[in-house]
Amino acid sequence: MGIFDFIFGKTIKIEDPFFGKMIFSDFKKNPDKNYFECSRHFKPTDDLIEIGIEGNETGPTAIQKDFFRSIEARYNEVIASVKPCIESEFKNWKEDFNIADFRKEFKAVYLFLPRCEKVPIVWEIAFETEHDLNHTITITMADLNATSIHIDG
Repeated sequence: MGIFDFIFGKTIKIEDPFFGKMIFSDFKKNPDKNYFECSRHFKPTDDLIEIGIEGNETGPTAIQKDFFRSIEARYNEVIASVKPCIESEFKNWKEDFNIADFRKEFKAVYLFLPRCEKVPIVWEIAFETEHDLNHTITITMADLNATSIHIDG
């Protein structure tokens, strides 16, 4: 055991057959906050996406994997829901703002998946955009419906 393992605890890593290499963040005092971090190919963008997945040391569940697959398969529905939310927020700064081609103008860079035990499934998707390279747009979703927007940067 190294000094950093002694101070911070040993980093738990797993190799998941679906998500690949994952690093576990353990909140001993509040295990409901435990989650994994990883990156994985995201079919709609044909690129890697960073992912946070709530869970236990055992790894992601079949339900979480199925939900990720459904996001990929129904990405056009995700876009249809988030597009008006983003346009509305951007119009606060630029009155005539409209998204012409979402897939060219916005890139999904992060997903946060909950345990998927409650309905609706409340999750997050974050985008970077050519319209503002210094900010990340995070949308909170309930199933495939955008419910709120937060812009960091």
